[in-house]
Amino acid sequence: MTDIGWSLIHFSWQGLLLAALLNTILPLCHDTAARHNCALATLGMMALAPITTFLIIHGFGNLGTALSGTAASTPAPWVNWLVMFWLAGVATLSLRALIGWHLVQSLTRRDVSALPAELSRRCHDLQRRLAVAWPVRFLLSHRIEVPMVIGWLKPVILIPASAFAGLAPQQLDALISHELAHIRRFDTVTNVLLIAAETVLFYHPAVWWVSRQVRTEREHCCDDLAISVCGDVAMYVEALTSLEARKATVSLALAANGGRLKTRVARLLGAPVQSSRVSLFAMAGLALIGLVLGSVAMAQPRIDSQHGQARTALGITELQPIQETHTLPPYPKESVHLKEQGRVLLGVTIGTDGAVSRAVVVGPSGHQRLDIAAAQFVKSHWRWQPAMRAGKPVAMTTRVGVVFKLKHPEAQ
Repeated sequence: MTDIGWSLIHFSWQGLLLAALLNTILPLCHDTAARHNCALATLGMMALAPITTFLIIHGFGNLGTALSGTAASTPAPWVNWLVMFWLAGVATLSLRALIGWHLVQSLTRRDVSALPAELSRRCHDLQRRLAVAWPVRFLLSHRIEVPMVIGWLKPVILIPASAFAGLAPQQLDALISHELAHIRRFDTVTNVLLIAAETVLFYHPAVWWVSRQVRTEREHCCDDLAISVCGDVAMYVEALTSLEARKATVSLALAANGGRLKTRVARLLGAPVQSSRVSLFAMAGLALIGLVLGSVAMAQPRIDSQHGQARTALGITELQPIQETHTLPPYPKESVHLKEQGRVLLGVTIGTDGAVSRAVVVGPSGHQRLDIAAAQFVKSHWRWQPAMRAGKPVAMTTRVGVVFKLKHPEAQ
């Protein structure tokens, strides 16, 4: 749990750096697809950053190594509380996403009917013109106000009955083309990834900012594809503005009026658009916060070193491990059978004779058998040259880590 906590803390500055990089790149990209891809790639790197950090902190690649007195593994109680808060947030947003998914799916089953023959023919003609090879169902809905696409394995485009009755055929076709463009671009798939990133990394404002850039550029790309089909910008803008008062409330669906409608209309008409770029002062402030948080995170491993220096100033020598005694514990047979592995962090007290008088699990591996095996073995086998004060041995406490990894020959 400690490793997860430090991974989340390190992401505070990693996420800000990635957002600052995107904020620098976006003004240089004049193509909507390039802007969308840059934002989506940034969000992907944000999702991978905590995973990579966790693997590094967890000692990935140093299989089966017994970590003796590793300061970087020192747990802080507030880090565990931070992880609990994060888990609670993830659980809450996951529940919200599941409820939203259920509500969206219900739209495809309630108050829907088949399209009139003429409208159905036009929809399939638009699908061919946009080269959407994916099977798509078209339904008329009495529960929505704007066209939307739902689902990604079996996408369904819902067309509101009010729009069918209130819009000109060319306007309705333009809006349907926008939804088909979402399917052609696989936006229904990336939408799931967006929600997952927002759920897991919900605590970082930079994630929400990058996610908003992805959604904004996604709508711009679909607008361009829809116009390439209908061929009339003014007519398409008129269709969009007619939906301004009919905004959908379900965020898990992709709707024709998604994104900032005012910005989209201004862009389509060639009017000056207020830049969404984060101001230099705001980015500098966020970067400063990230630098402070990163400094705190990276300073934590030095705490034990500073304590050691303080002990030296008081005339207390450091503990010296007797390396030949610091061998790996035998792997519990039941743990081998169940393929249990992980790292156990122990708080140990070394007596004046160098033997371990007390070994307590302060960072469990998640498997009780491994925790017990590590504590018992370290207490009975590991030895140190005792710390000295004024030439006399003194008792001392420290922390050690033991890694159980099945791939390591010595650990089996």
